[in-house]
Amino acid sequence: MLWSEFIKSFITLFIIIDPFVSAVYFITISKNMTAKESNKSIWTAILVAAGLLVIFLFSGLYLLNMLGISFNGFMIAGGIILLIMGVTTVLAIDYASKAEHTKSAAILIGTPLLSGPGALTTIIILSKNYGYIVPGLAALAVIIVSFFILKFAHHVHKWLGSEIIEILSKVLGLLLAALAVDFIQQGIVGFIRGG
Repeated sequence: MLWSEFIKSFITLFIIIDPFVSAVYFITISKNMTAKESNKSIWTAILVAAGLLVIFLFSGLYLLNMLGISFNGFMIAGGIILLIMGVTTVLAIDYASKAEHTKSAAILIGTPLLSGPGALTTIIILSKNYGYIVPGLAALAVIIVSFFILKFAHHVHKWLGSEIIEILSKVLGLLLAALAVDFIQQGIVGFIRGG
């Protein structure tokens, strides 16, 4: 049971975080970086993403209760955000291109690319459904995978090519849209049942 919950949490977070998009962006901004600067940027991005996920994992439900926001309402709102993200990915709308020339590029990979509104919303929903341990371990696994994808971004790009990476991102975007619809549906059903 725990294993299936972990797999579901991992797949959900991986689809939403989509480290391939971050890898393509990192390749663009790291062209003129030294190896040391590149490694520092990767660690900054990963630590920012991990830190935000941990914070929202353990404090998300508390914040909802403190603000008087119902969990079902949050699921619907989160589902809408994820649906928008999925659509923009499938339609190849680049929401990060304007940040290519900023000095805080590494932080921008950490958030909103790796741990944006969709990922933070999802980690709260997963904590409600499965507790803290399973989503925490799943998030850790996704962050580790993301680290290696960023670390070897140039190799991944060379092996797979731009076309394959783009196709993978579009498939993940479609799956993300489907997850979003599921979240919205669960929230609506919860409201109907009086939750």
